[in-house]
Amino acid sequence: MKAKEIMRRNVVTVGAHLTVPELAKLFAERCISGAPVVDALGNVLGVVSQTDLLRARRELSPGVPSYHAAEEELAASNGMHIEDMDNTRVEQIMTPGPICFDENASVPELAAMMTKLHIHRVLITRKSRLSGIVTTMDMMRALLPPRKRKALRPRASAH
Repeated sequence: MKAKEIMRRNVVTVGAHLTVPELAKLFAERCISGAPVVDALGNVLGVVSQTDLLRARRELSPGVPSYHAAEEELAASNGMHIEDMDNTRVEQIMTPGPICFDENASVPELAAMMTKLHIHRVLITRKSRLSGIVTTMDMMRALLPPRKRKALRPRASAH
């Protein structure tokens, strides 16, 4: 099985200049835990995740537990507490140099890298351009028989 057979094609991407509160709201609204960061031309700059949000929160406000309830309803629904980060931009908290694979990479190859690096998503490219994303949930779905896999596939991609 190849990456192109299990990847999500409609990928939610974010710009590097998006603010952290805007990012938290997007994650909550789209029910996603991470997204590729792209420039105006669609070139991939990095990846940002809920882990990056929480890490930034912890670094900016030491002593305040990251599980503390947020006032903002959308952030609270995801267990995030964002405070005094209005000016922080995605480019400041993202992980640069995302792990990318070609569409024809094998699923075991993706799984090995995700396991080795303890990451939850890899980007899939065609001719160096973003064409999809594979998450840990996509990997688990790939383990199911084809009939059950189709029944569990959401209609609109949430990545």
